[in-house]
Amino acid sequence: MLRKVSGQATGVINVSEKTIAMQNKERYLAEGKKIPTCANQGCDNNVIVRDWKYYSFKHVCSNCKKREQKGLPMRPGVVSYKKTFCENKDGRLEFVCPVSLKFQLPNGVLHGDHLDGNHENNKMENLQTLCSICHHIKGKQSGDFDSASKGRTLS
Repeated sequence: MLRKVSGQATGVINVSEKTIAMQNKERYLAEGKKIPTCANQGCDNNVIVRDWKYYSFKHVCSNCKKREQKGLPMRPGVVSYKKTFCENKDGRLEFVCPVSLKFQLPNGVLHGDHLDGNHENNKMENLQTLCSICHHIKGKQSGDFDSASKGRTLS
């Protein structure tokens, strides 16, 4: 596949190199790895791939995500793992969630979090529901947001 790269003085140049994302996807699949399946109980669809460049996977499939966003019930036989509150209300992250339990958090504010930071590990015991505040603090403190530290090939 060709991609176009703009040159400052020369205009547009065609480059026959594959993007880092394309190389990472090919390498991932060539190693025999499979795209993780949806974390929701009873759903065996592949998860949404956010970005191959950073090996970033969502924890749910597109069908479950769309239903969640639209406030629709899950398909028959599928149960969402996500709670309706931030699980850091107990201070499990060494600080207590600043959002009152009385406040009804909109669904988009509740994030699925992988305890071990591994987005390929969608086992129920590795997942928790965090509000966006707690999720971002946890990600920053744990280095989950530092793709380079995870051994990923970046451009």
